[in-house]
Amino acid sequence: MQKSFETFDELIAPVTPERFFSDFWEKQFLHIENGPGTFDHLFSIHDVDRWLMSVRGGPADSVAITAPEGAAERFQKYRPQDVDIDSAYEAFASGRSVVLNYLENCWPPLMGLVKGLGHYFCADIGANVYLTPKGKRTFSVHVDDHDVFILQVNGEKVWRLHELRFLSVMRLEYKQDLKLPAEWGQSRLETPLAAELRLRPGDVLYVPRGMPHCAMAEDTTSLHLTISVMPFYWTDVLKAAVEQASFSAPELRRTLRPGFVSDPTAREGMRADFAAAMQAFIASASYDSAFNALSRRRLRLQGYPLDGHFTHLDPSREVTIDSAIERRDDVFCFVECSEPGFCSIRFASRHIRGPERLRRAFELVRDSPRFTVAQLPGLDDNGKVVLVRRLIREGLLRFAES
Repeated sequence: MQKSFETFDELIAPVTPERFFSDFWEKQFLHIENGPGTFDHLFSIHDVDRWLMSVRGGPADSVAITAPEGAAERFQKYRPQDVDIDSAYEAFASGRSVVLNYLENCWPPLMGLVKGLGHYFCADIGANVYLTPKGKRTFSVHVDDHDVFILQVNGEKVWRLHELRFLSVMRLEYKQDLKLPAEWGQSRLETPLAAELRLRPGDVLYVPRGMPHCAMAEDTTSLHLTISVMPFYWTDVLKAAVEQASFSAPELRRTLRPGFVSDPTAREGMRADFAAAMQAFIASASYDSAFNALSRRRLRLQGYPLDGHFTHLDPSREVTIDSAIERRDDVFCFVECSEPGFCSIRFASRHIRGPERLRRAFELVRDSPRFTVAQLPGLDDNGKVVLVRRLIREGLLRFAES
């Protein structure tokens, strides 16, 4: 039976998740060999023009084509609906790479993998396609600010990986204005070569964020998928903690002194304000509140899988006390009882709130991938049916597949 490659375990097999996180995650690259055709069902070279001619919306850089030699811009970028297919054919035939971005939002065959990895890592997952002509490379040596899994689909590509010196971090709002330490400059890309690998069809390569690398399609045209993992970092926890603390610490809600950009006196006077704000933050910061905020955000961003849920909303399908029910795959949910006398079950952008007596039923839904309506504790038969009917309608549950 062919693997679906919709789970993390399938993607890195035969390496176990335990070994991956102990030996490779945020530490070292991992190369796994499979075989030709492994990823053709996700996206192949036959799908490139199909994608270009069928996807009609997306950001301004959804399609990127490497510019001709000597051009000021490294890439020519387009919205999908603005790409002229004849020009795309000509660009590739003349030796330019074609990059398709944001496939996580518009290519159904990839959605299972995207949702599965999003659920596993509690992270945003991106999916890009790189079509590189023989003898070309798309990028020179560089680092990515996210961890990536490279899925080689067609052809071969030679990867040069350098020693990892510093882990990158994403979502730094002030990144272009921060003073970077000297060691984070160009020398970061000049670390010793760690390995040179040839990826063949079906191979997987994990590259941790911050590891310098480049790739060349030496002998054949190459098509690979880049699956990007963009998880939360401790910087995100602290941002959430500061925003939560601002409700109870007035020092964090005060404006900066007028003229602070150009007035040295105002800026110097703010040293004491900064110290007071830091003390107020430390006194008000809450681990639980910060992680509740991040959890709710992740619930909403994870959303729902593409599993044909409308068939479960058909009014002709009735919920009975004997109905077999299951949670939809890769939908996060958690139970929250933060108000006296009340309890909620949260999932995606929804939540159902009720009296404390629903807690055990909510917890069974959270902890049991499959159950019968009759198994819900703490409710009479009618209450069980009503709760399950609503959770199906809201998108957390579905009728169990036979």
